[in-house]
This record gives sequence, structure tokens and C-alpha cells, in this order.
Amino acid sequence: MRTSNLAALGLTLVVFLALSAAAMAGGNAENGKKIVQARNLGNCAACHVVPGMEFPGDVGPDLAKSMEGYAAKDRDTVWQWVWDARKFDPDTIMPPFGPNKLLTKEQVDDVVEYLYSIKKK
Repeated sequence: MRTSNLAALGLTLVVFLALSAAAMAGGNAENGKKIVQARNLGNCAACHVVPGMEFPGDVGPDLAKSMEGYAAKDRDTVWQWVWDARKFDPDTIMPPFGPNKLLTKEQVDDVVEYLYSIKKK
């Protein structure tokens, strides 16, 4: 009896930790929107068209339209583009937000969650 209770407790703990890790790996779209729109954080509108932002840049693609192409791609690819786009294009002018410590990993998670929320369906 004790062994089965201990096993059940262990299984419950494993499931809880797995769910917690999955929830933390996501991100918060509202926080991501704030980061994307903040001129002192992501400053994405300096180069991209961002939904709801006035005076967008035109150096980079429209973020909502660019997300259309990521419908079949996993979030890790989008995450890496935000973290350090040089992985895909060594000549990119997009700042390496992660390596340059412009955004934290959590902030990039939030930005990616926001990007998926604006993706055209």
C-alpha cells in the first residue's frame, strides 16, 4: 500500500513539473505586445509594420504577414529569429536581441506568443 501511494505521489509530482515547465515555456501575448510596441524595448516598429502602431518602419516585413509563413513551422524557429536572426541570415540587420541582452529569454517567449496571436489565419 505504501509503495503504491509513493508511486502515485511521484507520478503526480512528475506530471505537475512537466505541466509547469510547459506553461513556463510558452509566453504571455499581452506582455509580448507591450515589448513589441515599446520604443525602449523591442522597438520592433522601427523596422516592421506592427498591428496598432503608427509610423511603422519598412525595413523589415509586416509582422502579421510574415507570421503567415510560419503557420507550419514550430515556435522554436520563430523564437530563434527573435533571439538571434543571424542563425538564419548572417547578414541580417535585425539586432541579436538575446546575445546583446536587449531582451531576456522570457521576454522573447512573450514576443513569440504575441507574434502567434497576430498571425493571420
